[in-house]
Amino acid sequence: MRVKFKFGLLALLLCVLACNSPQTLNTKENFDFNWKFYANDISNSEDVNFNDTLWRNVNLPHDWSIEGNFSKNNPSFSRGGWLQTGKVTYRKTFQVAKEDKNKRFVIYFDGAYRNSEVFINGHSLGKRPLGYIAFHYDMTNHIKFGGNNVITVKLDNSSQPGSRWYTGTGIYRHVHLIKTNKLYVPIWGNYIVADNYTSKKAEIKIETSVQNDFSEEKSVIIRHTAYAPNGEAVATISNGVIIASTRKETAHSVLEVPNPQVWSQETPNLYTIKTEILEADVVVYSEENKTGIRTLEFSKNEGFKLNGKVTKLKGVCLHHAGGPLGAAIYRRTVERQLEKLREMGSNAVRTAHNPFSEEFLKVCDSMGFLVMNEAFDEWELIKEPMTTQNGKKIRIPVDFYANKFKEWADIDLQDMLLRDRNHPSVIMWSIGNEIHQMSKDEGVAIGKRLANIVHNLDYRPVTNGVHGYWSPNRPNQEAAATSDIYGFNYITEERYLNEIDLLKDIKSVITEHQSAQSFYPRSTYLYNEEKKAWWDKLNYEHNDAYEWVESRGILGEPGMEAWRMTKKYPNIMGMFIWTGWDYLGEVIPFGWPARSSCFAPIDLAGFPKDGYYFYQSQWSNKPMVHIFPHWNLKGMEGKKVTVHSYTNGDEVELFQDGKSLGKKKNNLNAVEYQSWDVVYQPGELKAVSFKNGSIIAEKVVKTAGAPAKIKVETRRTEMKANGQDVIYVECTILDKDGNEVPTANNTLKFNVEGPAIIAGVGNGNSMGLEPFKANKRSAFHGKCLAILQSTQEAGNITCTITSEGLETVSVALISK
Repeated sequence: MRVKFKFGLLALLLCVLACNSPQTLNTKENFDFNWKFYANDISNSEDVNFNDTLWRNVNLPHDWSIEGNFSKNNPSFSRGGWLQTGKVTYRKTFQVAKEDKNKRFVIYFDGAYRNSEVFINGHSLGKRPLGYIAFHYDMTNHIKFGGNNVITVKLDNSSQPGSRWYTGTGIYRHVHLIKTNKLYVPIWGNYIVADNYTSKKAEIKIETSVQNDFSEEKSVIIRHTAYAPNGEAVATISNGVIIASTRKETAHSVLEVPNPQVWSQETPNLYTIKTEILEADVVVYSEENKTGIRTLEFSKNEGFKLNGKVTKLKGVCLHHAGGPLGAAIYRRTVERQLEKLREMGSNAVRTAHNPFSEEFLKVCDSMGFLVMNEAFDEWELIKEPMTTQNGKKIRIPVDFYANKFKEWADIDLQDMLLRDRNHPSVIMWSIGNEIHQMSKDEGVAIGKRLANIVHNLDYRPVTNGVHGYWSPNRPNQEAAATSDIYGFNYITEERYLNEIDLLKDIKSVITEHQSAQSFYPRSTYLYNEEKKAWWDKLNYEHNDAYEWVESRGILGEPGMEAWRMTKKYPNIMGMFIWTGWDYLGEVIPFGWPARSSCFAPIDLAGFPKDGYYFYQSQWSNKPMVHIFPHWNLKGMEGKKVTVHSYTNGDEVELFQDGKSLGKKKNNLNAVEYQSWDVVYQPGELKAVSFKNGSIIAEKVVKTAGAPAKIKVETRRTEMKANGQDVIYVECTILDKDGNEVPTANNTLKFNVEGPAIIAGVGNGNSMGLEPFKANKRSAFHGKCLAILQSTQEAGNITCTITSEGLETVSVALISK
């Protein structure tokens, strides 16, 4: 049954809070530093006295797979990006004071890939097969107070191929050591709903569980205080609860917040809800949670509404990893991703196809992104992606999750809901992606069961990314109906109209569709013999790869058509393109040496491709115009080249060497691009965009000369001295006149002085086999980057970039 809330006693005497200085007896310690690591499983390594002095020292998050070299012999295969996988072991020694013998200790993992088993002082705390789920264990009964304690984590990612995309291997998310009194709120024990407001007042409903581990009954006060985005206390309420020994009780409260500041895409205001447990007027437990006040509406006629405003979901699918850093990413990695997606015009993310880190959702909360939070890529049937070997099409089973689903799916889904349901960015839950059993009778029972778990824990709707309505193996209609919102993968307008009798009476969203981007890597424009040579040297697994790539074209027109349809029909809530950002593995339709995908409008290093500007022209109001290809087309002199433009103006004029080649209309109510056939000659192209007769944007592309210097850009120059912050140093090669050289492939070397290390390097080349852990990188089409990571020391940092024949350049940074 759905959760119901009861009003508690409202207390508005905020001055009492100011006079009372509560004792914070619970702590949440960052447990990421000073681990020992060994790349294998060693028997008895969980023993307290095991000698790990020769093991490698690492800090978390840590991804062992990304540290290796690409090899065709790695069993992860193309799906795993040809990188190493296997069994790994972590150990950490720590002390607990004698004075804490009456306290409770919990170890919390936000994710460890995969098949984890955790030990404390030789005692197994439990196993968790899914590598994407957060989990925790109470260690209290096995802690040595006043002495050394050893926690050991064993992971097994050896069964390969183990996924349809790159996963990483290791404790790749944050770990915390939690200490509490024996009166406490269990992990994820606060449920906050803030979806009812007027301009004068908002109701924040809070359901709080309190556990009493003492041997006697306890009478306590549960106090909640709401703090506005500026930190001011604006409301408080207290409830009295009597809790029997070793029992848990749940209290329901409603905070009334005056003059609420709502959470929206433009103003993602976050309130802090402080929860305290008081015994005899003394605070014995305290925690804080963030929430956002907003309303969500889902309509079969008007689509999706945020705070009463129709909002089309301009979404992207993302995988969890962070390019050159692999799966071990930091908050700044997520911020940079979302910043670039927002500049493209995107407002929503689908977490494909698994729970992401809690930090990812926190960033979405703070930036106003909307999230479709997805749980599973498989139910009970194993997926067998198709590839080609020796000219024959074969299917390779992936040992991912299907064989664990019956035992673990309900638990994993519940834990995902409990961890994530307080995030205002989450607007719906997805229980699957292209699930085979959706076309079978057993899909009905599974779909109902999973949907019921969601409905019992939260008020937001359930969806499911369903594929194949137009195929002979159609989804079972009753199975599809177990979701509140129908999710469609790769539906076209023709297919949509064929299903109109169904679609006119349901709520629907395009959960996945290809993007308006070619399959070619960034800035790759191939003509005539150059194109033939590129394909001749490419070793690809799919014998129909050429046809597949060509069907998508240079513009990715099927992706454009998908947005046309989404924009046209108001009952479609929006769409999520596959993908927003290139990712390691799943190199379809290519094979070795391809090690990352080419689906997205942003490459693996974070450099925009041409498709990025298509979405910017459709999704963003900031005046823009983009033209392509680049104008260093050696060998095409005197031949016609098609030049394309994207703009959000209503007209574009193209100039070649100062001469107008004519204006082209751009219907702002449609989804369009402009094209000119231009005889190539070295020189200059300039596109001028107009709106209502006035110039709103210009773009100039010149034929560049020889590489001469390096332009360095960073989105910021300061980072925190916490060992977990990063700065992306983006490099572009220029000629002597300052023009970008789009064909440059110079190798850049990075030297860092000061309290920082090079965490990774990249260039966006999906077929480049240079390692990510290095101090140098070749430019790909004129661009590459280095990722600098802070240490735990503050100070000035200088990053110097050198390359033979180019001017040396340095950038000054600071860590504090």
